[in-house]
Amino acid sequence: MAGDRELGPAVPDFEGFLEAHRSEILEAYAQNLAALNSPISRDPIALRQALANAEQILDDVAETLRAGSIRVGDSHKIIAWEVGVTRAASGVHPDESLRAASVWFQAVVTCLLERMPGDAESMRLLTLVVLGLERSITTRIREASASYSSFLLDKVHEAQVEERRRIARELHDRLGHGLSVAHRQLELYDLHRANKPATATAKVETAQQAILETMQNLRAVTSELHPHEPLNSLEKALLYYLETVDMDEVDIRLRVSGDETWASPTVRDESFLILREATRNALNHGNPTKVLIRIDFAPHELRASVEDDGLGFAQGGRRSDGVGLLSMQERAAIIGGTTTITSRPGNGTHVELYVPFSGLTA
Repeated sequence: MAGDRELGPAVPDFEGFLEAHRSEILEAYAQNLAALNSPISRDPIALRQALANAEQILDDVAETLRAGSIRVGDSHKIIAWEVGVTRAASGVHPDESLRAASVWFQAVVTCLLERMPGDAESMRLLTLVVLGLERSITTRIREASASYSSFLLDKVHEAQVEERRRIARELHDRLGHGLSVAHRQLELYDLHRANKPATATAKVETAQQAILETMQNLRAVTSELHPHEPLNSLEKALLYYLETVDMDEVDIRLRVSGDETWASPTVRDESFLILREATRNALNHGNPTKVLIRIDFAPHELRASVEDDGLGFAQGGRRSDGVGLLSMQERAAIIGGTTTITSRPGNGTHVELYVPFSGLTA
């Protein structure tokens, strides 16, 4: 190995001496970590990894003695990588790894110094041990540091992906709906302005209201993607939404039972967006004649559904509004609930929302 210091062949007895005191050195290492109140000593998995890593370092030192030059086995890569990932996942600061390495170095050298005779040959062998120990430790620290950094970079990437998905969900649910309503109302304005000017004027007013609502939602999205005020009434919010839907040929019914205050504002807000999206999907894609929205509040749970008698779709296949379906599932997960979507071609679609209240806070 390039840069190794050739110090001549080692005396086998020294290797046996080191092996004879292996358990004692490892015990001193564990005790010193505990004395420092190291988080590594408090975590059984981290401590087990640290001791296994230390055992392999002693194996490297033994090989160094046998070869008469510094040796580090390839086995260090696996355990060092695991150490880095585990400590990154547990939030152990890299400083703690350096402190642990220092404690280990001191444990080995102290044990040897206390028992080694002071002759020249023993000092030569001690020098070889120290150099081998240092090389094995630093090699493992570099490997563990690489895995530590890699783990954190992966987490950053996951957070970025999740944030992009969240932004897409917010834009779709909070802005897309208002723009869709405004576009539909303006289409109806063009349809009625020649023969029904009063009706056409009402469509323009509805479009204006939808645009104002979209502008308000845009401000909320640009302010940490969160509404400034929580939803006070799920039922009133859905009724207002249904008033903006001009589907005279569709029988839309909303039934609400129970006390809304049993659900936190966050649950009501996310549930509104889920149910509104399910209704919008039914009207835009299902061509139904009937849509039934049901919401049942209980002290321990919310159960809600949107059912239509429209075209339905083949589950497992592609649907034009895949973002909307995914958005409903993601929003349900945010509040600890689930969204189940059941549909068959020609048999309508049934969307069911279930949210348990246990452990949820406002």
